[in-house]
Amino acid sequence: MTSRLRERRSRLATWSSRFALVAIPILIIAAIGHRIDKIDATATYAVMALAFSLAALAVVAALAAFEAIWRDGRKGLGSAVAGFILGLAILTIPAAGAWKIVQYPRLVDVSTDVADPPRFLRAHAERRDADIRIGRFSSDEIALLQAAYPDIVPRYYPLDTVVVFDAADAIVERRRWTVLDRQPPQDAGGSGRIEAVAQTVLFGFRQDLVIRIAPEGEGTLVDMRSVARNGTHDLGVDAERIRDFFESLDLALQGLGATPD
Repeated sequence: MTSRLRERRSRLATWSSRFALVAIPILIIAAIGHRIDKIDATATYAVMALAFSLAALAVVAALAAFEAIWRDGRKGLGSAVAGFILGLAILTIPAAGAWKIVQYPRLVDVSTDVADPPRFLRAHAERRDADIRIGRFSSDEIALLQAAYPDIVPRYYPLDTVVVFDAADAIVERRRWTVLDRQPPQDAGGSGRIEAVAQTVLFGFRQDLVIRIAPEGEGTLVDMRSVARNGTHDLGVDAERIRDFFESLDLALQGLGATPD
């Protein structure tokens, strides 16, 4: 009778891949659940933290498995590599968030006009008790905004308000923002406004936004405000949304001969 030596396999390698593979569906559940409004923001943050913790464990376990495999030739290199790569890939999400926390000021409300910001009419009713309340800008917030985002200012277009409103409304529709209130100008010299809700790409965190379109001299002045509903830091999303909107509006109106100021 002959016996075969049992190959030793690294348990840490196995657990590394398991941790990483479990983290993926947890993140998917968090993203879908929050987007369809089945999981609130606080619970979503907790579920995300669980997934990121599992990803970190996957990386740590993989590193320990590499050492054991190198030292005594245990099996499981493929599982350790898979766990390490998947874990690192998942951890790029919180790493990017951490970088943005350092890069951008701690704000959740950004407006082109801080002295007389565009007013929300519907957003207050849409927000839950745990959501951030929309208020006026403090002196500290104004200083942060002006220092970090000197380009976030009102735009003037030498066109009537109806033309500018139609272009702005078309951009809102293309971005598939959920419109809460739409008030077009009654005539070429009237004012208009659009109030809507946008969501972040990955996890669907919501920001309320309002676009104010008002006559100014022979043309039109456009202001925009974007406010996060949750968290203590918007990671620069509100400013980027305003910046992106105005870039699209500039492009749309340039075809009509308008050069923004």
